[in-house]
Amino acid sequence: MKIFFAASEAYPFAATGGLADVIGSLPTALAGRGHEVSLVMPFYGCIEVPGSLEWLDGDFRTMAGENFGVAGTTHPVGGYPVYFVASDEYFTGRGIYGPDPASAYDDNAARFAFFARAVAAMSGFTGFDFDIMHCHDWQTGLVPVYLRNNRKPASVFTVHNLHFKGVFPRDDYAATFLPWDLYTMEALEFHGDFSFIKGGLVFSRRVTTVSPTYAREMETVEFGEGLEGVIGRISGKLTGILNGIDYVVWDPSSDPEIAARFSAGSISGRKKCGKALREAAGLDVEGPVLGVVSRLTFQKGIDLLFPLVDHVVDEGAGLVVLGTGDPDMEERLTALAEKFPGKVSVMLRFDESMARRIFAGCDILVMPSRFEPCGLAQMIGMRYGSVPLVRRTGGLADTVTDVSDGGWGFVFETPDVDSLSVALDRAINAFRNRKRWPRLVNMCMTVDNSWENRVPAYEEVYRRAIAERSGN
Repeated sequence: MKIFFAASEAYPFAATGGLADVIGSLPTALAGRGHEVSLVMPFYGCIEVPGSLEWLDGDFRTMAGENFGVAGTTHPVGGYPVYFVASDEYFTGRGIYGPDPASAYDDNAARFAFFARAVAAMSGFTGFDFDIMHCHDWQTGLVPVYLRNNRKPASVFTVHNLHFKGVFPRDDYAATFLPWDLYTMEALEFHGDFSFIKGGLVFSRRVTTVSPTYAREMETVEFGEGLEGVIGRISGKLTGILNGIDYVVWDPSSDPEIAARFSAGSISGRKKCGKALREAAGLDVEGPVLGVVSRLTFQKGIDLLFPLVDHVVDEGAGLVVLGTGDPDMEERLTALAEKFPGKVSVMLRFDESMARRIFAGCDILVMPSRFEPCGLAQMIGMRYGSVPLVRRTGGLADTVTDVSDGGWGFVFETPDVDSLSVALDRAINAFRNRKRWPRLVNMCMTVDNSWENRVPAYEEVYRRAIAERSGN
């Protein structure tokens, strides 16, 4: 099959979170299965292309007659074509979604509507003949809307996080150049505003999300973000498929960033990684090191840890946190690090090298998320031998089985301090069993979270989308 990915970010070109990691690795896995894959994303001013960049000749115009440029390169890992949509008005010299991670540009509706029009137009250009247009998250939610009358390509839309719906006021609707007869409750209207992600849900041939549990959760009031009715109506075309991780990119047996190499069959090097992490983080503890690699937001539930840090320290454990986010959470974490020097270490930054060292050196990776569509950190942590402690929600529920059920992690049910406290005590006590703990580490490292294990499900979705398009 010929598959065209459309996304707002992709590793290694531009990244703010897990979406970029998925878009940087799923196409590679599909290409490895013999499919013809390519990717398109905006050409932000912050992009640095690792390799040569070639500008394509042609009069590239959207359905509204707007000019745009197209530049191409090759993905440095997957080897497939990557295209960038260029616009002096919308992307040159600008950030991804805003001037900084905590804010958004006022014209994001116009920016990503323009990108969606450009992507839709590319499907009609010579050399861009493909079977599947695979769009990701709200920034590409209007692409299936612009393609709604086309017989080819068949559109597939993936929801990575329904919390981010791409909702904009009615006054911005004109920037989409879409007819007003689509500004209805059945189409794009959303409580007096309009939603990009709703366009992807309603107008795509097939919809996927990033875990089976999250697919079910999205139909509920608790997790549906006001779109649970829409999800219910389109549930027949919705499939939950777990994300995977690239086992070449994330490999403790060859990772140059960690203190020692190790594998599931030989985990002795992990002790050296643990010692190196303690030194790098300034921790002086005899017990387990709890690791957090996360955005510091309400969704991630990191605040549930705050009342428990005194107890964690009393139990002889340490805590290392890497991430940025909510200023109040950053301030409270900084205060905890000052209160418990040598026991709590907080690094308020994005640092992939340090993230790798935490995955390889911490004993327990803590993810107390209030909701988590999929999560990648627990998969990476398991690959590196960190035993996960997670809330049972979304992809965390699908990737971590509790030790009480013969599994390899610690799972708690409700997002509250008491439930998390019980799980922490269980994990710390298990760590003290020196015979049992290495077996848990080994179990984590042998769980298969590779993309190769997920790709067949995507292939089936693509086949169904093509069949439905052909039968239309």
